[in-house]
Amino acid sequence: MLPKPNPSATILYASPNEMESHLIRLVMAEKNIEREVINLKIDQMPEEILELNPCEILPTLFDRGMVLYDLHVLTEYLDERFPFPPLLPVDPIEKAEKRLIFFRFTRAAGSWYELANTIENGDKKEADEARKLLSSGLIELIPLFNYQPYFKSEEFGLVDACLAPLLWRLGALGIDLGAKAKPINDYAKKLFSREAFQESLSEVEKELN
Repeated sequence: MLPKPNPSATILYASPNEMESHLIRLVMAEKNIEREVINLKIDQMPEEILELNPCEILPTLFDRGMVLYDLHVLTEYLDERFPFPPLLPVDPIEKAEKRLIFFRFTRAAGSWYELANTIENGDKKEADEARKLLSSGLIELIPLFNYQPYFKSEEFGLVDACLAPLLWRLGALGIDLGAKAKPINDYAKKLFSREAFQESLSEVEKELN
């Protein structure tokens, strides 16, 4: 167990190899938030944090005495608490659209994050089926990756932040989209070249690509 956290600190407790934790590390890096990032296993967190996180999940954020978890809560909180640069549009309609895409990619039934988790942790039959579904889902959206500099946007945003950890892991997941996916590969290279993305990588994740 780690010692009790400083009540005035902003600390992210994260997994060194899970996409959800990578996503939050990337969001915090993009916003240049003064923070401490501790990559660990859930049972290594301070008891004070575990007591306030009944779901016992990572990532978990400790910010000025408050404990937050759940991917959507964390991303919304960070974007509102640290508003520059914004990762969601100001316009309510555009913001709702991006929130819906984010939900579909990360938390909806059959989401890309769920499929990636199945590839990593399911049996061979489940992993093979998930790999086919994830590959076909990406290929179906190739026109959108080629449409604007970022995903349906002129600026880097929350949807890009959730796609970057997934695309970084494609090789490790056994997915090769082939030459037809050049727009996705070009988009991924653009994300990976960002300073914040490089900063967000754990030592484990650096070995994945």
